[in-house]
Parts: sequence; C-alpha cells; structure tokens
Amino acid sequence: MNIIKTIVSPACANGACPSFHLTDTGTVLVQGAKLAANPRNSLDIPDHEDLVAIPKDVFDALLAQYAQ
Repeated sequence: MNIIKTIVSPACANGACPSFHLTDTGTVLVQGAKLAANPRNSLDIPDHEDLVAIPKDVFDALLAQYAQ
C-alpha cells in the first residue's frame, strides 16, 4: 500500500496534523486524536476497529476534493 495523496487542514503548520491519506489500494487512512474511553465505550465498536477524532475542516477539505 502506498500513499498517493494526503489531505490536511490549511491551518496545519508542522505536517503532523489530523489528515486523510488516500492509498493506491482504494482505501482512506484517517490520522487523528485517539478517542477517549468515554465516549468510545458507549459505542458498539469491535475490538479490531478504532475511532479517531478529526477537525471538521479536515473532513470538509476531503469533501471539497470530490465535490461535483
């Protein structure tokens, strides 16, 4: 798997910010802050999956890349 594109917030200055990484295998990797045990424990998330939190502007930047 290779990263073909990374989408970050324009406000990111140091490159280690929440982001989306698009891969050549058709997947999207999400980089963000690990979700704390509470609220994670209140969700039905299997042990082999996890959640991260990203700023909405990063998500909006991803959508803008594909808006028609």
